[in-house]
Parts: sequence; structure tokens; C-alpha cells
Amino acid sequence: MADGRLNASLDELIEAQGYGRAPRASGPSSQRVQPYGGGRGGGGRGLPRQGGVTRISETLDDTATPQNAIKVGGTQDAKDIAHRICESCRVGEPPALLTIGGQSINQAVKAIAIARADLSKEGLQLSFQPAFRHTDRTKPLIAFYVAKERSQRPHSTQGDDVTLTVASGSKIVPVAGAIAGKIRENLKISLMAIGVDAVTNAVLAVGNARLFLEQDNYDIRVEPEFEKVEKN
Repeated sequence: MADGRLNASLDELIEAQGYGRAPRASGPSSQRVQPYGGGRGGGGRGLPRQGGVTRISETLDDTATPQNAIKVGGTQDAKDIAHRICESCRVGEPPALLTIGGQSINQAVKAIAIARADLSKEGLQLSFQPAFRHTDRTKPLIAFYVAKERSQRPHSTQGDDVTLTVASGSKIVPVAGAIAGKIRENLKISLMAIGVDAVTNAVLAVGNARLFLEQDNYDIRVEPEFEKVEKN
């Protein structure tokens, strides 16, 4: 820990909790998913949930369709979806993205990351919260609830306390436990995911971490962005 920051692999955190080792990801490109504390001014830490808010565990419904929703297909162009997100944000509230399957989830994350980069130039900050639409919390049936606010923090992931690499073979529940544990320690977290399966696992892990943190009256949001990595 040379500069005061904690750098730990997901393997080490999971192994320390008795879950065994998780495989590492590799590849030419990646998506960074940065969960941070819900509410204004969260700055990467978990914050108390507001009174009167519906409990996450009480909102599971695979038949409900939120207003202003976009159904995301696995073969849809992420740039087209991002354009629709930006247009909605400019004239009103952001849309919810409804996904089924890993490819669909991956395209949704890409679209939000693209829209986030574009809207940041206009002083808007985008984030999302994944919510399960099925009682099976490992099933890739997710609603992405997107939120916007005027930028209050630099558009950067520098300064994260912990960076975890999520792989295609990573176990969702242990990863969620690692996320929740670090949030309870008041640490910032970034998740690095490469490929469809890894991104899906990261999103499902964040969704489970939200449920784990609910008992502590905390919630988290996610800021997705792209990051270049060296090919091994």
C-alpha cells in the first residue's frame, strides 16, 4: 500500500472470506463499474436510505413495465440506446432499461456508459441502480433505473479505495458480499469487467449487494465507464 490506497484483487477478498478463489479476467478492453453511496454527495460511500422509500426486496416483478422504459435487446446498437437515453435526459427524466439475458445487460451497461460520457459534457452526471425483476437473484432479468443530477464530482474514477476484477467465472453472491463489506467499511469501490459474462456478473453482484446493504439501511448506485487495458 504505497500511496495510502488499498489495492486488492477479488481473489484475495473472497479467499479471505472463505469462498475460495475467483478466476481473473483478461482481454483487450473492459468496462469499469463504480458503485457508490446513494443520495446526493455520496462520493463513493454508502449513505442511509431515505425514509418512506420502498424496500428493494419488495419491488420484484418480472411483468411490470416502468414508465418511460426502453426494452434492450442483445443485438441492439448501444449507441442508439445511448442516444435515446440522452434525449430523454435533456427533456425530462431518464428512462429505465429492461433487460433479459447477458447480452442485453451488457448492451445496457455500454449504452449508459456512452450516454454518461456524452451528458457529462453538458454538466449532467448519470448513474444507475440494477433491480431484479425475478425472485431468483442469479437470473439475468434486470431493470436498470437511471438517474441524473448536475455534476458535483470530477468525471473520473481516480482515488477509488478498492478495485475488484470480476471475471466470467466469478461467483455472484461472494462478489456481492465483498462489495457490501467494503461499502460498510466506508470505502469506494470500482469493479473491472471484461466481456459479456463478466459484465453480467458484476451487475448481478451489485444488485445482490444492494439487497445485502438494505438491512443496514444503506443503498448504492453505479457509474459505468469504459477503460482501456493492455492485452496480455
